[in-house]
Amino acid sequence: MIRIRGYKYIPFIFLFFLNRIITFVISIEILQNPLIYFIQLFLMKDFVVSVRKVTDESLMQEACEMTFLGKSRQQLLSIYKSEHSPARTQLFWITAKNIPLFIATHLLRHHVGSVPFQLTCRDDRKGGNPGLIAKVSSVVEKLSLHLNMHQNGYNDGLEEALEDSIQELEWLKENSDRYTPVNLGLFVNAQSLIDMAKLRLCLQAHKETVLVFQEIKKQIELVDPALSSVMVRKCVYRGGICGESTCCGFNNTPAFKIELEQYLTNFSEKQQGLCK
Repeated sequence: MIRIRGYKYIPFIFLFFLNRIITFVISIEILQNPLIYFIQLFLMKDFVVSVRKVTDESLMQEACEMTFLGKSRQQLLSIYKSEHSPARTQLFWITAKNIPLFIATHLLRHHVGSVPFQLTCRDDRKGGNPGLIAKVSSVVEKLSLHLNMHQNGYNDGLEEALEDSIQELEWLKENSDRYTPVNLGLFVNAQSLIDMAKLRLCLQAHKETVLVFQEIKKQIELVDPALSSVMVRKCVYRGGICGESTCCGFNNTPAFKIELEQYLTNFSEKQQGLCK
């Protein structure tokens, strides 16, 4: 019989390589892969993003015509690439429903050109996370009562009572603290979305925040493809330069090259410095 030396370490070796594989999959960031759907299904549950465009290209052109005498023929992509002030005429109403509180906090930090409307967590205003303290106190009181009954030899119905308490704790786990589900509305302009994408598509952002912003970008593409094409993470925007204190290394991956190539298709060879 052949025995493998160190066989007890095999599970740890397997977990090590599994972790490396998962890290690699995350690092290449193929947006439409099973991992993203896994995160959405098991961590994010059912969040819904919708985007409605409020203004159109004609308003942008009208704004341009205020700055010179003549007729503007500017297109949205041209304005978005240059990031000139008329880009701010393009306004969007974005809603993200049933997202964790901490993700809403990340997104509403981008206050320049964006007005947030977030579900309150006040217990007297029909807000999210209602009556948390009271619910925790109720569970503590029930568990204390069950413990006292058990110590005095009364165990009838104890198992059922404990199951009820476990269910209440499960509810609290999913509806309290940073994972409290809230709704967020953003009345936001195009320039703000371009700036937001630089940080919220970056792998240094929380993976679930990235997931929500990817969905926002996907919905933006349905109403304004030109804007979606320039909503990229900062290292792509800077052509490979990372400004983070701890670089994740994405700018040295095949996926980065693909994203950069896609982004550069928005620019002419002269704009890219490839010809005079």
